[in-house]
Amino acid sequence: MSRKTTILCIDDHWNSLIGSKMLLEQNGYRVLEATNGREGLQLFLSQAVDAVVLDYSMPGMSGGVVAAKMKHINSQVPILLLSAYGAIPPATMESVDSFLAKAQPPNLLLSTLQQLLDHPSRPFFRRWLDSWRIRNQGARP
Repeated sequence: MSRKTTILCIDDHWNSLIGSKMLLEQNGYRVLEATNGREGLQLFLSQAVDAVVLDYSMPGMSGGVVAAKMKHINSQVPILLLSAYGAIPPATMESVDSFLAKAQPPNLLLSTLQQLLDHPSRPFFRRWLDSWRIRNQGARP
């Protein structure tokens, strides 16, 4: 029997965390959840995780710090950073594999996550460009 793909969701906002958990579980993923960076790092160290969905703005330890620590522990696990804010510092972007605004539709989160799981070794910019092209195919006049 094969194990379900496990996603670690880290978000200090309970509604966002539960919303992500429900969406991912409805689409066949096993979801571990954490409400802060320290708790998320403990789960990352103690559980087999296939990908991480991480909030950028959290008290105590920001998503950028959490992502950098996770990449130091295991650089092969893809990290999808979510943020309600616009610009993310370039140093933070070096520690994540993809970035989405929290306001994006759920299907975009699912397709981006699946792309990360299918192609984890592609550089961030290449994955971002491919994702941008997919999103904008229908936008041509």
